[in-house]
Amino acid sequence: MHKFLHISLAFTGALLSANLLVACGDDNSSAPLLNQSGIALSSSSEQATLPSSATEPASSDTQTQPESSATPPVAESSSSAGQTPDISSSATTQPPSSSADVTPLDPSCVETPVATIPLDTNGLADIADVFKSVRCNEKAVFVIRHGERDDGQTGKETPLTYWEGEPDSIKGQPSDGVRQAIAVGKKLASADEFTYTHTKYLRTEQTCFYINQGRGQATFPHDSADFYSISWYKKDKDRYKFYEDSTTNVRLVIAGWAYDNLYADAFYDLAEKSNEIVKTHIAPSYASMNKFRVICSHDDFVLPLSVFATNGAVNYKYHVTSHWPYFLTGIAVIIDNKEQIRYVPFRGLGIGVE
Repeated sequence: MHKFLHISLAFTGALLSANLLVACGDDNSSAPLLNQSGIALSSSSEQATLPSSATEPASSDTQTQPESSATPPVAESSSSAGQTPDISSSATTQPPSSSADVTPLDPSCVETPVATIPLDTNGLADIADVFKSVRCNEKAVFVIRHGERDDGQTGKETPLTYWEGEPDSIKGQPSDGVRQAIAVGKKLASADEFTYTHTKYLRTEQTCFYINQGRGQATFPHDSADFYSISWYKKDKDRYKFYEDSTTNVRLVIAGWAYDNLYADAFYDLAEKSNEIVKTHIAPSYASMNKFRVICSHDDFVLPLSVFATNGAVNYKYHVTSHWPYFLTGIAVIIDNKEQIRYVPFRGLGIGVE
């Protein structure tokens, strides 16, 4: 029988060795210690903190400076805490306003047509196909939901799950959050250096860390920002709480608003706020961006952003079909040197909806 193991809590200065679906709401470098299954166990220097306001999105000033750490993030001690439509048909592009918006490219870059990427019956591509489609004149940001956590455990210090011993397999993907993230990282393996941003939740930081480990990247350049969640879209926290309390599941509220503009008085306009976060935080300009970046976030942010980006084509219609973003699903935001943006919804694992 497998022994269930959580990545333990510890965001203090000293390193401690440790034994490592409902909306998520959702340093010092050191050689990592390994458990008997080869999973690194250690600590992180960052302490998660609550957003200052649920009604107003956090400003860019809340984003921390990038860090690079070879050790996996762990929590504080408990005492301190089918069909294959043409993807290009649904892509959203933004033409450049002037020739000044065109960034010169390396002469070796020969611009090619955007590849057609097959989508499954829920409107999701495999993340490996999306990654391969990024052209030499493009840069990509993968906004992705974290890996598996304990069912019903949505606190900031809730870690990814990890099953000690041989991994089980469910529907074509690893059954624990650590191995899920590593598996996705292997699909993104390349010589490029990725950068990472995560929310101030332990499970999103761990997801970024293990994606990076799966890629085989030696460094872990990462920062945190607390606005990559449903808080970005909330206009009235009291109305949101009223709707949350008066329905059987907050997923009904989020999906009903994103698709059919239900409960609209609790939220900002979907298109307006989605465009704002893309152009302000996710893909502000081609020249200012790294070639590849991963933002590890939550289902309550992935859903509305994906609905906006696909004009409602992706099937996360929980209020109609009971479909909801599965672990490690997301939306790729891809920008070219002419400042044109295209979006591709993806699944990181064998399934994309729960």
